[in-house]
Amino acid sequence: MLFYPKHDLKTDCDYIIVLGALVNKNKISKSLQDRLDTCVEYLQEIDKDTVVVVSGGKGRGENITEASAMRDYLVSKGIDKNLILIEDKSTTTKENFDFSKKIIENASHKKIENLNIKVITTDFHTLRSKIISKKSGYKNTTFYTSKSNSRLAILNYTREFFALICNLILGC
Repeated sequence: MLFYPKHDLKTDCDYIIVLGALVNKNKISKSLQDRLDTCVEYLQEIDKDTVVVVSGGKGRGENITEASAMRDYLVSKGIDKNLILIEDKSTTTKENFDFSKKIIENASHKKIENLNIKVITTDFHTLRSKIISKKSGYKNTTFYTSKSNSRLAILNYTREFFALICNLILGC
């Protein structure tokens, strides 16, 4: 029941954006760990020098920002901290893309539409993320997904369905 299984591994990219997910106080969730492990896999197998933007602010029940937790996890897995940019203000997927766009454009001195961006998220989240990224001006975007927990598939896909409808109809 996967809309977006792992793909586009070998497509070159200028930047990677890892979309945030829940942090329980100071501990990353399984979903977020899976996204980060997918990022580590890409960096180790394809291009260890790709700059990564970790994107996620601080939500309810989180003692640190998702981005800070993500950076710490990647560094603990051997990723060079100098290749990690932090976007720690976002609280929605749209903000993930909008705020990451500013960071990438400032770092690269290029417009986002002229860069190849790889987005790492969970399979159930990819369709909506792809739509939001296009609305935010991303043109050359590929996705590399982590696999969702099959026990939570109905819950995750139902939540995404309603979030997608809200996004498409109400722009939320």
